[in-house]
Amino acid sequence: MRLKLIFQIFIILTIFTILAVFYFSFIFENKNKELNTSKMEKEVDISLNEKISSELENIEYNSIDDIGNKYYIYAERAVAEINDETNNKVKLYGVVSVINLKDRGIINISAKNAIYNKINNNTLFFNNVRMDYLNKSMFSQNLDIIFTEKKSKIYNNVIYKTENFTLNTDEVFIDMITGDIKLQMVNKTDKIKIKTSNELIN
Repeated sequence: MRLKLIFQIFIILTIFTILAVFYFSFIFENKNKELNTSKMEKEVDISLNEKISSELENIEYNSIDDIGNKYYIYAERAVAEINDETNNKVKLYGVVSVINLKDRGIINISAKNAIYNKINNNTLFFNNVRMDYLNKSMFSQNLDIIFTEKKSKIYNNVIYKTENFTLNTDEVFIDMITGDIKLQMVNKTDKIKIKTSNELIN
């Protein structure tokens, strides 16, 4: 009789142990699934938020420097530079810009792309660049507007046009304080080629 009672107690304990193991395993597994699902949802939300915050359309920036030059830049699309640790640089697409040099005239710029620094306004234009300044048009593949140095540099296949002539040069510099324009060849022995309506002058 006593042996039978011990056996029944053993059976009952075994059943409770199995039920307890099953219950806690089930609860723990579900809890892990919920945590993983929640984590994945948060990661997706973060990824979406980063994409939304790093890409904008029809963006405009306005600024004025310490000597009164006014700067306006518009882009059809702007994307934050992923590899920029300071998060200050923005890549622009479909770019139009206007620089009003105080007492020196207005510069109009257009380009397919540009890299714009939101802190110091330095802008690197590239791909089909055009600049119009003082009845002169300049075409190139690169234009660097460096506000921190008050200088602009046009380079890479430069074509310089006025009403009277067209010329090819390596680089054009514009002093943003005086408004002066300087043409320069990289190789000092090379000559700037000037073409008028009647002849080509070397």
